[in-house]
Amino acid sequence: MSETTARRGRPATVDRDRVAATALRLFTDEGFGNVTMDDVAQACGVGRRTLFRLFPSKAAMVWGGSGEARETITGALDAAGDVGLPEALDVVRDAFVASSTFPPEALEVTRQRLCLIAADEELLSWGTSSIGTSAVLVAEFLGRAEGAEQPSLRARSLAGACAAANFAALVWWAQYAPGRDPARVVDEALTHLLDGARTWAAQA
Repeated sequence: MSETTARRGRPATVDRDRVAATALRLFTDEGFGNVTMDDVAQACGVGRRTLFRLFPSKAAMVWGGSGEARETITGALDAAGDVGLPEALDVVRDAFVASSTFPPEALEVTRQRLCLIAADEELLSWGTSSIGTSAVLVAEFLGRAEGAEQPSLRARSLAGACAAANFAALVWWAQYAPGRDPARVVDEALTHLLDGARTWAAQA
């Protein structure tokens, strides 16, 4: 096979996770705002166009995995089916715990991502929509558990509190307790939060 033919063959596969890990190291060492997409492309040995096909922005590299978390939450809520309100609160807690369960090899990368997000307003703002989407999913689920056509103010408020508490617990884990299991940290945080909602559930 000639050199020309080899160059025209199937393009080499780029490992998306490896690119993200390299970018995270750069962001951590140099500062998120000081690193450009060109810097990341050069460090990874890929072309600029290839990098943008993988990640539309620097923030997308850091927030990687948020889509998988939403899918996990959606799957857990859908699998629960029609449940009453008290049981629905447990389902919500378990859904967030499941979304915060990471394989051992992903723990350090996840911790780095969360520390970067917590330290940078641009990154935090970029991911607000992801947190909001989770809150909407939970609110709709709690609304169904209430037997209402649309989520009540209580359901919306509690869903937003759960999504925020989940994120806050993960950031706390990343910054102050990386030796602990993040899923257990989230479980503890949401258990405390939802204990206060039991009275509402009993009265609904």
